[in-house]
Amino acid sequence: MLQNRVITHGWIALWLALLVAALFCRPPLPIDETRYLSVAWEMWQSRQWLVPHINGLPYSHKPPLLFWLIQAGWGIFGVNAWSARLTAPLFGLFSIVLAVHLARLLWPDRPQLHQNLPYLLLGTCFWSVYSTLTLFDMLLACFSLVAWIGLFLAQATRRRWGWGLYAAAVGLGILAKGPIILVYIVPPALLAPWWTSKTPSGSWRRWYGEFTLAVAAGAALALAWAIPAARAGGEQYAHAIFLGQTTGRMVHAFAHQRPFYWYLLLAPLLFFPWSFSRPIWSGLRRLPLSPAVRFCLSILAPGVVALSAISGKQIHYLLPLLPAAALLIARASEGGEGKADITRVLPLMLMLLALLLSIAPMLPLKGGDSEMLAYLPPWLGMGPLIVAMTLFFDKLKTKNPIIRTATALLLVLIFLHLALARPLHRLYDTTIIGQSLQQAQAAGKKIAIFPARLSDQFQFAGRLTVPLVPQQTLKEVALWSVQHQSHNVLFFLNSEEYSHLIFNEGCVVQPYKNKRLIFSSAKGVSFASTPLVQ
Repeated sequence: MLQNRVITHGWIALWLALLVAALFCRPPLPIDETRYLSVAWEMWQSRQWLVPHINGLPYSHKPPLLFWLIQAGWGIFGVNAWSARLTAPLFGLFSIVLAVHLARLLWPDRPQLHQNLPYLLLGTCFWSVYSTLTLFDMLLACFSLVAWIGLFLAQATRRRWGWGLYAAAVGLGILAKGPIILVYIVPPALLAPWWTSKTPSGSWRRWYGEFTLAVAAGAALALAWAIPAARAGGEQYAHAIFLGQTTGRMVHAFAHQRPFYWYLLLAPLLFFPWSFSRPIWSGLRRLPLSPAVRFCLSILAPGVVALSAISGKQIHYLLPLLPAAALLIARASEGGEGKADITRVLPLMLMLLALLLSIAPMLPLKGGDSEMLAYLPPWLGMGPLIVAMTLFFDKLKTKNPIIRTATALLLVLIFLHLALARPLHRLYDTTIIGQSLQQAQAAGKKIAIFPARLSDQFQFAGRLTVPLVPQQTLKEVALWSVQHQSHNVLFFLNSEEYSHLIFNEGCVVQPYKNKRLIFSSAKGVSFASTPLVQ
């Protein structure tokens, strides 16, 4: 009995270990995490709760729910990085719990499936890595699951409760990332006659009427923020939040370089390691089109098609669909110890990964982010190699191949975080630069930043209270420096740009990504007469 409980709930310990390793070993990563923390900080210090701002300007790209939640954590624990970075991952944890609850609704008599599902999600590297980041997609995944559970309840016996959950998911999803939530939750509602085995109480006309009311109620919840925010933020901000996040994306739905089938090409990577399991593929082919299977398909198929048609494809847009895919994989892999057993192939994959990680620092690559490979420790491949050998000799004491595989991969991810802690902090930690920025602003100095695109990255690191002055070109920086000799400049330069500038002693220089951050007094930098500044 105790062993069964450990197996059933052991995934929580694995999730916690991965999260702690990620938070302590990895600083906030540019450009997204650093930007979102900066928006949250600017909202906190300015007390402008309705309209998010970044560098003094309204930030219309994302709604405010994640920023509000970060504020709530700061209200309890004070301003800090760890509670802010814990916010989004907690929704990853909630998503796993909700996915298990949905599995119990869909397949109430299959306890093995309920036990395997958390390990399937955590063992999917795509989910595990992104679930530790400060992004909006884990919130979307959580609210999508709430909506799917609501739909199932609405077609069963708890109609009002189900539609109430659905309406709440619509509103909170819009507040989390905008109307994109509808891509994940509207198709199964419209396709209910296909997946449900019973006609809901009343008629299908009543079903679609209640669905419309639920969407309207959820939209009203979002509008309770959006309308006052539009008035407070001005005409341009109002246009951006009402049109820029919806019709603007759809009008340019095909104006991108990635083909329509881009997500399908990435499927083996997205579902690694389960995409390399022959038993899972065999199980998927043999799945009967039961109401539960149809329910999952009504989420996945329209969702992938819709996301493939929308511009700006990003891999993490698929995260909210992953629980539905995991439900199907869990069902396909059920029954017998040999099902989904990829532990024969996984050691070979991990050995290949170990080899690649060992030789990566020695590869003579040039350009892009290749310079960062030099920071990788030469022993980085030891972790995957040890786990591969453990799997090969079957030392992970469980007969369940899904649990064995998920545990092995999570151990590899935890090891990689621990091994890369020093290079990650060397390349991405902005603590020292942030302190320099804070001290300069405390002394009443203005700070120019080049290039201008980095003007939304350092507000949280420096706890800034005054906007940075963005500069588009080095010529602009040179002119600004002449006019503001007693103030400061923050540069982000590649090797060529750095070679054409001369900095006096006292400037702060650190590697950042594949370039350098240099914080200097405007008087302490000399600009050579080169095409860069002409």
